[in-house]
Amino acid sequence: MGEQDGSVCGNLFTSAMTLTQMGHVPDHFVLPPWQRHSLALDHHSTTTLTIIDLSSLHPPSLRSRIIGEVGVACKELGLFQSALRQALGREEGLRSDVGRICVMNPYALIPSLFINDAVDVATEFFDLPNEEKMRLASADVRNPVRYGTSMNHVKDKFYFWRDFIKHYSHSISTWIDLWPTNPPSY
Repeated sequence: MGEQDGSVCGNLFTSAMTLTQMGHVPDHFVLPPWQRHSLALDHHSTTTLTIIDLSSLHPPSLRSRIIGEVGVACKELGLFQSALRQALGREEGLRSDVGRICVMNPYALIPSLFINDAVDVATEFFDLPNEEKMRLASADVRNPVRYGTSMNHVKDKFYFWRDFIKHYSHSISTWIDLWPTNPPSY
């Protein structure tokens, strides 16, 4: 992909990797106290985390029930713990994936090989030198391919402590030529 307008972000852009090596947190990454979420816990709460066996999405006869359970959990608490029972050919029985992204399509679980490959390529991308990643940085949030840390570096007063690569993919034939060419495995 050709160079985009990474220079638009100028010195406002700092990758998460660079931030971890700085030894301090720049002011534009610190939310004022009145904008922070409260971490106060209600110790009298009886809320329990719903555990949903996502391997039950595979048999069509159970799919609608599991989708309903996910909907209820997301409405009530906003999250759920996923569990997979030998859905990926594993022999260890129940495996909990707390804090992990569970990528699914509506017809079957995506094979772990594809997920692992995607994570490996993403890791390779984020390990690239900043100059290489910045070629994809853009102040235009509508860009079909964009690297960044915040939603909009031009408008945002405070930035997220994260890096992302966003690119359109549907239909893949329309967008794949715009995707990063480095790393080569992308």
